[in-house]
Amino acid sequence: MAHQLQLEKEKYRQWVKAGLGLGYLKEGLAQFCNDIADQQHKDILQNIRSRQSLPSNVTCGSCQVETLKPDHTSEKNNGKKVCPLGQIKCSCCFKGKIACPNNICGAIYDYIVENQASPPPAPNWKITDAQQWSTDPWSICKCFINAPGYEQKQSAGETDCTGLLILMINNQYFHSHIECNVIKTDNLFSKVHQYRNNIFHSSSMELEESEANSYIDDMIAVLKDGKELFQQSDAQIAVKKLQDVSVNNELYQFLVFMELNYNDLR
Repeated sequence: MAHQLQLEKEKYRQWVKAGLGLGYLKEGLAQFCNDIADQQHKDILQNIRSRQSLPSNVTCGSCQVETLKPDHTSEKNNGKKVCPLGQIKCSCCFKGKIACPNNICGAIYDYIVENQASPPPAPNWKITDAQQWSTDPWSICKCFINAPGYEQKQSAGETDCTGLLILMINNQYFHSHIECNVIKTDNLFSKVHQYRNNIFHSSSMELEESEANSYIDDMIAVLKDGKELFQQSDAQIAVKKLQDVSVNNELYQFLVFMELNYNDLR
């Protein structure tokens, strides 16, 4: 009965609506992100193998991020070693690092730093496994998600919409596949990323209808991005779900259904 009373509160239903919207947003983004991750991985390896005249099937599974020597070298500035790529505490500034025996991982390391959109370059080395870089696209993509909680995620499908949005904002390769200028302050993708924090960090678990509707409208706008996303079938399906959930009567019926099933299971 306590749950039923909660469902009677309009602002609570609006809060739930926004939360459901985040789930649908993730559904619309996941396959797109997986596809771009695969394409990026293919392009990285093709570029490295071509540039260094390596066999087309060469891979590496022996390097560790902590001990890997990047391909780029440090420079001297006022007698101190500094990273020419602008990274703070880069491995290029420390002795004892080990070059990749297959001439791949050091180049991938450089690529990740060079394609980090957030200044200064700050890849999330803690959640990636360099042993998988040459064979697993998502192990590279995770380096661009500068947030905790994604260590065990193996694909876009296992990653929530927050992680996917951060990836798309921080990974410059994705920028050429979306129309939105995510570098611009207060861009749409960053705004929707912030909505997640607003929703799940709400102590009252309440939202005004106008605010919830604004959140939903912007989630739809992300999925309708005019470069490639709007053509994706998963994105189109997610847009329809977001449009449906914005209808309060349908949402209320859904919540009542969930409450009845919850009571049956207790």
